[in-house]
Amino acid sequence: MPHVSSSSSIHLLPFPQHWEKLGFFLPRPVLDWAEIHAIAHSVSESETKRCLDFWGSRKIALVKQTAYQGAYLPGAERNWIQTILTAPAHLGPMSFLADLNADYFVVRQTPDPETYLWREKFAGDPNPEIAFRRIQTLQEKQNDMGVVDCDQIRWDDYDLVIGLDIPIPTRIVSKSKRTIWAYYSVEAGGTLHKSSILKPVSGYHFYLNHCFRRFRARPGNKSHVLEFPFTFQSTASWKFLAKATTGVDTNRRGAVVDRASWQSHPGDKPTCMTPVSGDAATYIRLMSSSEFAIRTDLKTRWGNWALEAIQAGSLFLGRADSLAMPGVLLPDLIVADLASAHKKIEALLKDPLHLQSLAQTQAALAEYLAFRRPLMDLTACAKKFLLNEPKGLP
Repeated sequence: MPHVSSSSSIHLLPFPQHWEKLGFFLPRPVLDWAEIHAIAHSVSESETKRCLDFWGSRKIALVKQTAYQGAYLPGAERNWIQTILTAPAHLGPMSFLADLNADYFVVRQTPDPETYLWREKFAGDPNPEIAFRRIQTLQEKQNDMGVVDCDQIRWDDYDLVIGLDIPIPTRIVSKSKRTIWAYYSVEAGGTLHKSSILKPVSGYHFYLNHCFRRFRARPGNKSHVLEFPFTFQSTASWKFLAKATTGVDTNRRGAVVDRASWQSHPGDKPTCMTPVSGDAATYIRLMSSSEFAIRTDLKTRWGNWALEAIQAGSLFLGRADSLAMPGVLLPDLIVADLASAHKKIEALLKDPLHLQSLAQTQAALAEYLAFRRPLMDLTACAKKFLLNEPKGLP
């Protein structure tokens, strides 16, 4: 990750990675400041290649169950691009498919209670049974789309299996002695997330915690928790996806705005701005042709779209106080609303050297947080597990 000199007007303090341990003792305001004003170390291209080479000879599976409405639709004999194009919204952890060549499975709901942990997110609904019936209808619609039973897959053939929630019950997971079992909670901050940062679900080895902090100081992650964004995406996979979807290289122009910010902004919007809309193919074309991406809505969101926008090639501007994970923002790119974002963009377009410097710095930061660091950490854990190497997380 490049350190940008003061001549570019980007003032970021270089903090070594071991600063994370000292960060445990620092006040929260200092940690929050560092997430935007300090830079951690980078992961080199050579180290990234070594990680990819490690997985090149191993088998990985990405698995969801029919109860989860996100990610990708079931379907056999599709390549990774065709699979990603079935995404209903953001593109999720597509680098498992694009960069690590993972197989993708959608499995039927089993009767095992741990595979029903998704129900907990509806516990506070006035009538949760309505939500349960809606999910059941969704599951029934997928049965003829290439859904498989958990017991049909030879999980022992896989070195690593990543679940979205808990799609595979403990009775199956516990039988496999050579496979690494990891999972996301598809609801960041939900009940499963909160319990998993303390202890993994029985039979599983690692929890992928959705986070992409520059400094993992407080709370510190336990040994079974990997700092791992749901937006596990590489810049290279986005470029390949964009070229395959659009067919041509396009000159970037204008700004794409997330729906909430667009809807909450009163009156007319600047003509250079376009709201996010459309199916996956339309979304990819929009993200791949926009020079800027903006989110200024006051409601706090995790920050996955911001990370995805940068990996798609846009320069992201937004509010730090409305992102649970603000680490992709730079000080010069903090804006309060669409009007101030428009003013900032006009100023940047008149200063192309500063614009280029900001874009390069933010792109390197996002590649580190969205792809290189989580890949390195996952590989280190896998080596320790599969090869019994005396090396854990860096």
